[in-house]
Amino acid sequence: MMEVANCIVREHDPRLVALAVLVCIVGSAATVQLFGRILAARGRSRAGWIILSAVGTGTMVWCTHFVAMMGFEAGVPVTLDPFVTLGSLGIAILLAAPGLRLAAAKRRKWTAWGGAIVGIGISAMHYTGMVAYRVDGLVEWRWGYVVASVVLSSALSAAAFWTCRSHQRARQIGGALLLGVGVAALHFTGMAAMKIDVLTLHPEQGLSDATMNALAILTACASLLFIGCAAVCALIDGETQGEAYQRMRRMALHDGLTDLPNRLCFHEALTSRLERKGGTPFLAVVMLDLCRFKSVNDTYGHQAGDQLLVALAARMQSAVTGGECIARLGGDEFGAVISYTEPAELDGFLARLAGLFADPFTFERFSASIGANIGVALAPCDGHDADTLLARADLAMYRAKGEHSDTPCFYDPAMDDAVRNRRDLANDLRGAVAQGAFELHYQVQASTTTGAITGYEALARWRHPERGMVPPGLFIPLAEEIGEIIPLSNWIIRQACFEAALWPNRHVVSVNLSPLHLSDPGLVETVRQALAQTGLPPGRLMLELTESAIIRDRAYALDQLRTLKAMGISLALDDFGVGYSSLDVLRAFSFDRIKLDGSFVAEIEHDEHAVAILRSVVTLGSTLHIPVLAEGVEELAQLRIAKREGCSSIQGYLIGRPARELVNPQMVRAAINRAGTVKNSLVA
Repeated sequence: MMEVANCIVREHDPRLVALAVLVCIVGSAATVQLFGRILAARGRSRAGWIILSAVGTGTMVWCTHFVAMMGFEAGVPVTLDPFVTLGSLGIAILLAAPGLRLAAAKRRKWTAWGGAIVGIGISAMHYTGMVAYRVDGLVEWRWGYVVASVVLSSALSAAAFWTCRSHQRARQIGGALLLGVGVAALHFTGMAAMKIDVLTLHPEQGLSDATMNALAILTACASLLFIGCAAVCALIDGETQGEAYQRMRRMALHDGLTDLPNRLCFHEALTSRLERKGGTPFLAVVMLDLCRFKSVNDTYGHQAGDQLLVALAARMQSAVTGGECIARLGGDEFGAVISYTEPAELDGFLARLAGLFADPFTFERFSASIGANIGVALAPCDGHDADTLLARADLAMYRAKGEHSDTPCFYDPAMDDAVRNRRDLANDLRGAVAQGAFELHYQVQASTTTGAITGYEALARWRHPERGMVPPGLFIPLAEEIGEIIPLSNWIIRQACFEAALWPNRHVVSVNLSPLHLSDPGLVETVRQALAQTGLPPGRLMLELTESAIIRDRAYALDQLRTLKAMGISLALDDFGVGYSSLDVLRAFSFDRIKLDGSFVAEIEHDEHAVAILRSVVTLGSTLHIPVLAEGVEELAQLRIAKREGCSSIQGYLIGRPARELVNPQMVRAAINRAGTVKNSLVA
């Protein structure tokens, strides 16, 4: 060590040593910067960065060596072989390239080996350069120092690249320092290995001190310029790629329509808050599902729905404050998370969320008033991890949705039981559909003028082996939700045709069509096969559908209806008056019957507006030559009004409840005749 120290202090010009150290430090930092670009690049870009890094590293090492050599005070005339000197630069570059490639390999175990190869390249460059360094004397090499210099160079270079293969700034600085120390250790230990016996045979042939100083300064300036440019290129590329990465990350973590955080971002934010130690002790996860949003899509189109979502997102972004986050999870579903210390903070946040829907959304083409079903789960009492809290907030939201409540619904453990019960029921329903474990009940339809039976509506019933009779209002929506409604509807059509074909009379049987079933390409073939296999005439089958079934895919739905009507099947427009485009649907297709929704019939005894609507529908039907059936008739007064206003037929509990057996025609006629008797007695 003393020999090396003496070599530096006594045998070198301190000014040029300082300049060499500057080149070494700047070059080492640039090498680490370039190495980072190699790690980040792929394909041809990676190869390009390897070449540029090899040239930069070789230049840095060569210039450090050259400047320090110019500062070496040999005490004898010195000359340089220019070809060998430049050749040493080439050796440094050629060996640095494979070393850098290996150091940047995917498997980190090769990093140290790659760094060692770079160190060997540094050593090879140094001792080749020493061959070009011609002195007027005899040179003796002390091989212990030579070996030590090579070992130091290789070991420190290996450690440097191992250390700087990290995104941490401190480790990168450490790697640069190790590389710089490796280059300096190689040079000065190698110089200490050289012992010169002065001869001074040709004193006039040596380079002057001024010339050597000038060469050192020019070389240092040129190398610093090149290394600086390379480092700036790496820096610019890194910044550019960093900006591109940030843009791509934002795109990946934000909703493209509303620019709100998306589900992935929301989940990350929630997980981060749960893992964060200290800070606010409480956290709430809030789920929102929009009410009446679907009607905007159905009425004005999806572009209008997008406008509404963008406007709502703008309100949401303006409403959130520190510690709060709102994200669009998909469709019309949103999620929010808030960290708080006092319950009043959560109450205020929920009030602000509800306030977002207080004012209608007004646009150039339309205006809309929407609401939201809100479910809330609290941490830590309702869960400690993101998935549990999200699931429980979702349960609370669906409870609010089921209760048609605008007020936030907080998670209750009993909701888990309800979900488990619904999941079990869904599994049982799948099995029942596969086995055809349903039965059909029939509700009579009769003429208001003669009392004669005009047909029956087939209604599916499910007798569960353990739960008993499951209400259709429960299992029909569940079948739609789990994708079993089309197989169930197919069974109903086939079974209704089979049973109706066995009736002793020739009454019409009506079957309800789900909106999803009308969009099924196999519907027409299912009906055709059911009629062919049972022998039921097409004229005895009536299919009932709602307006929403046509709105889903208007063109395709109308094609399906025309094909069915061409087969001789009757078609009825069900639940008339509660859809969005009733008049447009009647204009687009000629139905065989209009069924006035029971919600209007229930009010006609006490509400003149309901009577006016009934009268208008009957007038419309008469104009279009479409008979009108009043659903849900339960009272004699309702029957009397329906008959007075011109309804051709009725259906309801007054003349018969749904049952397995067909109703007695005389009982139906008697019930309708009682309405006439009551009317006559009132007149008398």
